[in-house]
Amino acid sequence: MSSMERKADRRRQPRDPLSVALSILCTDHEGRETVMHAKLLDISVSGARLSILQRIAPHSAITFYYHKLAIGGRGTVRFCRTGKKGYEVGIEFPNGTGWSPAQREKADLLSLGAAITHEQPVSSPEPVEVGANDGNP
Repeated sequence: MSSMERKADRRRQPRDPLSVALSILCTDHEGRETVMHAKLLDISVSGARLSILQRIAPHSAITFYYHKLAIGGRGTVRFCRTGKKGYEVGIEFPNGTGWSPAQREKADLLSLGAAITHEQPVSSPEPVEVGANDGNP
């Protein structure tokens, strides 16, 4: 069994990918608070994975809330490892994230809405002028 298979087997709930920019509040083991910008990469009922620019110590507390999807909460850093653009942080939320199948549908609708608003407008046909000489004698 590969290490990837073991990691997948340990997860209690499936993760859903998201791409959401948000701010997080990080509290270290000495009680110092820092606000950071992060990108939410995926979420489940009791966990989330973020991308951030600076390292966070395991067991630090993370708090965030994303209003559009009504998800977030206070969790604990389980891991912080080097990622593609900084660090990837895994967070466990003992009281849950608020994520559910209904939230997944809402996220899909928000993504669809964003895609629709970014489409190029369809050009309308050239207006036809109707004048005194419309081809009838």
